[in-house]
Amino acid sequence: MNPTPSLPQNDSPAEQAQRLTTLTSQRQVYTYRFDSRLSPLGIAAEVPRQDNFSFVSLDGIATTALQLLGNVLAIGAKLFDNGEAIQNDAGLSEPELRRVEGLYQELAEGFSRLSDRTARLHQASRSPGVALIAGVIEGPRTLLKAAGQKLEETAGVTLVSEIATQAALDVPAIGQDIRDLIDTLLKKLLSEAGELFLAYLGLYGKAASLDAYSTQFSLLQAPSVASNYESDLVFARMRLAGPNPMVLQGIQALPEKFPVTDAQFQSVMGPDDTLARAGREGRLFLTDYALFQGIPTGQTSGGQKYIEAPLALFAVPAANVSDRKLRAVAIQCSQTPGRSSPIFTPKDGTSWRLARLHVQVADGNHHELIAHLGLTHLVLEEFAMATPRQLAPQHPLYLLLTPHFQGTLAINNAAEGSLIAPGGPVDQLLAGEITASTQLSIQAVANLSINQAFLPRALAARGVEDPSKLPDFPYRDDALLLWNDIRGWVSEYLAIYYNDDAAVRGDYELQGWVTELSSAEGGKLKDVGENGAGIQTFEYLVDLATYVLFTASAQHAAVNFPQRTVMSFTPALPLAAYAPAPTSVEEELPESAELSHLPPLQMAFLQQAVTFGLGNVYFTRLGGYDTYLREPWFQDARVWPAMQAFQKRLRATEREIGQRNLSRIPYETLLPSAIPQSINI
Repeated sequence: MNPTPSLPQNDSPAEQAQRLTTLTSQRQVYTYRFDSRLSPLGIAAEVPRQDNFSFVSLDGIATTALQLLGNVLAIGAKLFDNGEAIQNDAGLSEPELRRVEGLYQELAEGFSRLSDRTARLHQASRSPGVALIAGVIEGPRTLLKAAGQKLEETAGVTLVSEIATQAALDVPAIGQDIRDLIDTLLKKLLSEAGELFLAYLGLYGKAASLDAYSTQFSLLQAPSVASNYESDLVFARMRLAGPNPMVLQGIQALPEKFPVTDAQFQSVMGPDDTLARAGREGRLFLTDYALFQGIPTGQTSGGQKYIEAPLALFAVPAANVSDRKLRAVAIQCSQTPGRSSPIFTPKDGTSWRLARLHVQVADGNHHELIAHLGLTHLVLEEFAMATPRQLAPQHPLYLLLTPHFQGTLAINNAAEGSLIAPGGPVDQLLAGEITASTQLSIQAVANLSINQAFLPRALAARGVEDPSKLPDFPYRDDALLLWNDIRGWVSEYLAIYYNDDAAVRGDYELQGWVTELSSAEGGKLKDVGENGAGIQTFEYLVDLATYVLFTASAQHAAVNFPQRTVMSFTPALPLAAYAPAPTSVEEELPESAELSHLPPLQMAFLQQAVTFGLGNVYFTRLGGYDTYLREPWFQDARVWPAMQAFQKRLRATEREIGQRNLSRIPYETLLPSAIPQSINI
């Protein structure tokens, strides 16, 4: 049961002393580490037990692992389960064929065992006394911990030890067994034998056609974008409703480094429009990926990887045009114009499609490193650390924020140790060398102005806030609904405990919290607080808390879940190019030229596994504070009407977004029912 909420200045001296004792203890549990590969950011030295994955979230990971493994087995079944001798179209030797066949059998056996363990986990959840939300699973490791690592097989290694009968309902034991089993299966699938297996299945090397990427979806449903990603309208709309709606910015005129001509502009927008007119009317938009200029790139089994620093121009038709969807106008694949860096427009055929592919590569890298890892996961880590270190458990803000940190330290710790480790999935999939890539994430956090990241300000700073100038921007429109819903809840909740600005200024735990967020020995966040003097007003406290809740829930959902619905189909948004950008317009370029730029099939297979895995696990739901709990999270009955009002607003927002989707290309990413409370995957 949570303690009765109170502000520290209102407690008795004895109660204040007890709060300090508790905080002193908490600071020994939540300690910073500044020497990781994310240095100089401060991250949790260890994940406290209460912040580990719950078995409910582990169930989602296990279920997703079963889907991915089942998909691979379904592809293999066409070759292995037909009762005939296995074919050898991949040119494998007889010993290699035997290894492939053996691995297939091990994967099939592993699938059966994982299914059994997951069923036992479900059985355990019905046992009396099981803590559903508490961190009952220690030593967290993610589904993709071993992905991308080259591991030699060793003879005689069993997949996992059997669970003892007497421990059949021991949740931590089952959880550990599931993680061990998933790790082992992935190690085998991504070992040398796994590469032979993929080659045998036809999932290795350069694709012979675009259809080869679709064959990776056997039991899995391919994203709908697989059928229309080559459309210029879909390419433009990804800036507004794709995985990364965070780059597009409004401009009044083009920068000198991007000299698009009126003739090029009019080839898309029509003879009656001009760049100057569109700029005056606020209809010009730019994506600029200058941060990738000069980044060192890596290599994989597929060869050398490439990433450009492109610029792309978009425009909205004039107000008198009936269809005012955003249009893709021009692309320059480098920051320096010239003969070797021409400007491409849609009339340039295959050369345009190649330039567009390189924009997608840059956008995918920006998405994973900046919009996703940096500006949701890593920023929230600092709040998740400062909160238990500076706010006592009975502090109202502690009680408000804590559910929105559930699983964040655990998933970040797992990512730091595996996903972004050298040789891990990010290293293999993304274009940049891993140290350079993670440095971009670190700089994104270091350069972020927290006060300017509040959603309404952030949209205005990018010049994309006005629906009359940019009518079709689903992320903006739906995110603002959620921002307002969350802000209303935060304001009503905090008003129960803070009577005025003086109460905010007198809350010394709150002031310690904001100080640690920006401290060189703490969060190191930039521009947090009011004029360098802590938190002075109730309204600012509401805005800052709203930012935390929004980032943990809606913002992370906006950038995380399109990994499955868009990015799991590699041609739609490849994470690296395997040939440099075109340096001239080649009218006779064959359409198959695109295949030499796309990732090889084994990298597409890994991209599918990572993005589907990360984008398919939903744990908790925004506003559902009491889900999986045996008692209400908020024990103070004064909070309940405000929480119920919040839940009612979310239901209204769900209906409004549903109505919007009847008159636009559906955008379902920010439906409240699809938004978890915290960053937990």
